[in-house]
Amino acid sequence: MADAPHAPSAAPSDASPDTAPGAGLFAARFTRAFDVATVITVAGWQVAAAGAALLVYLGRYHVPAVAVLVWAVQLLIIVAGSVLLLRGVTSAAATWGLVAADLAAGAAMAANCPGGEQLMINWAWATSGLIGVLLLLHRRMRELIALLLVNAGIVLAALLLAGGIDRHRAAGLVTLLYASASIQLAMMTAARVFRYSGGLAAGAAAEQYEIAAREAVIAEVTAARQARYREARTLVAPILRGLADGTVDPADPAVQNRCAAAEAMLRRLLAEREDVPHPLLRALQPGIDEAVRRGAIVEVAPVGGIPVMPEEAGLALADVPLAVLAATRTRARVTVVSTGPGQVSVSVLAGGEAAATFAGRSGRDGVTVTADRDGDMLWVEARWTSP
Repeated sequence: MADAPHAPSAAPSDASPDTAPGAGLFAARFTRAFDVATVITVAGWQVAAAGAALLVYLGRYHVPAVAVLVWAVQLLIIVAGSVLLLRGVTSAAATWGLVAADLAAGAAMAANCPGGEQLMINWAWATSGLIGVLLLLHRRMRELIALLLVNAGIVLAALLLAGGIDRHRAAGLVTLLYASASIQLAMMTAARVFRYSGGLAAGAAAEQYEIAAREAVIAEVTAARQARYREARTLVAPILRGLADGTVDPADPAVQNRCAAAEAMLRRLLAEREDVPHPLLRALQPGIDEAVRRGAIVEVAPVGGIPVMPEEAGLALADVPLAVLAATRTRARVTVVSTGPGQVSVSVLAGGEAAATFAGRSGRDGVTVTADRDGDMLWVEARWTSP
């Protein structure tokens, strides 16, 4: 048994990357940073690049008003897609509805461009692909590839309907397709890399937190243990010196009581093994130490392995035994027993003034309390069962 009176409230040995503070939040923020960057990139393209191209080539479209309308529709799709992305909305109906509107706007723009200038003035082609990245950023890669192929097919169909395609147009189509698709697929790949890296970083941060917290608890437990060794030496040394020089009478009941208290303390110290004790044992330790300082003989007997339990349950389970220990002046025995899966009981057998002064307390947070008196002896048990 190893018990620090003021150790942190939760044992680091029970911690994990999922429970360490900030790990999940860090991963979410890491991923969200890329989402925000994607929104800024796509919106910036539409306002700056596509907007400038619209103004420069406005007089060369079949119907300039249609080009302006397509630009406005695509901007609205970007706004709606950004809201869905940043709010974490994963509705397939909303996503694919916006994808359909995106492709329809791209088709309208392709039809509005003169055939010979399709590859030069059709900025909506690139915008449709970038909008696809925005809408499908957290979906499967093959869905974006399918959208890009459909988008390229629309432009190819517009070229064929406008009078065919020669080798120069074919080369231009392939070049533009490669240039735009490579950027869009790279953005999609980067999103996956960021999510994976964010998970790794969060796991590393959680592991570092767990190590640091465990080291802090070990250091505090060690310091508390050394303090108890010094306290035991202070208690034992005068008795041993008095017995050695004959100034202490071993038949004196007070001396015998001090020897028994020292013996119980030393036995507990020698029995300590764990670097990070169970939170329940740490919660009981302050009451045990305080009773020993008052001269009480306190024996502690943990029986069986104590299961993992919520911090609140451990504090509630220790509440009544601590109240009994606070009233103890002579002798007490504390027994911690794991009575089954998800069941723990702490019982205290005390005598004398504890039986006279303990007024009884009810349990809380799923803890049941049983108390019994037999003459000048008091027995109290607090039992917790996992819900």
